Amino acid sequence: MPIRRRPPDLLRRSLLAAPALIVLVPEAFAAAIVTPAQTRGPYYPVAKPADSDLDLTRVAGRSQRAEGEVIEVTGRVLSARSGPVAGVGVEIWQADNQGRYHHPRESAGTADPNFQGFGAVRTGAAGDFLFRTIRPRFYGSGAFTRTPHVHFRVVAPGRPELVTQMYFPGEAMNARDALFRSLPGEAARDALTAVLEAADLPRYRFDIVLA
Repeated sequence: MPIRRRPPDLLRRSLLAAPALIVLVPEAFAAAIVTPAQTRGPYYPVAKPADSDLDLTRVAGRSQRAEGEVIEVTGRVLSARSGPVAGVGVEIWQADNQGRYHHPRESAGTADPNFQGFGAVRTGAAGDFLFRTIRPRFYGSGAFTRTPHVHFRVVAPGRPELVTQMYFPGEAMNARDALFRSLPGEAARDALTAVLEAADLPRYRFDIVLA
């Protein structure tokens, strides 16, 4: 079978383009919008649960899985100046499938006992993290209704902590959520809206950029 060779002109253009890619990578981080901070909310855990791993759909010692649609949330923690940041503490907490938190101040019925409610990991060498959880339900009523969201707390050595919230793409309630609407412009709203990467087991990507 004859070997197909790349036309010389196309090959030359490819080689000329390659160094430009290397130069542009650091500039991409420098141009990235820093992830906006948002309120911690009233439901950050008073005491961290003993089971605080990356899988919020299971609680140690219980045989049943949490109610609701299982999703994965993955992403990277990046420095706007230098790229991926390893060894960063990333925490999440959220409402369960009924819109209830695992917190003493929660008064909206009983939280799902098979849902962990809180998880914590450290980023890998590429600044990467992964959580398995369920898509939270909205909660509240009237003007105080919150769209489905996941709280994040990011603690990187030598930097102030970042507390923020992740929103879901295509969620109609986002447009009516007071905190989402308070973000300063479309770029800030985009920065806090996850990207759906896979639909079979819904996997959302949420990159976090530190100043």
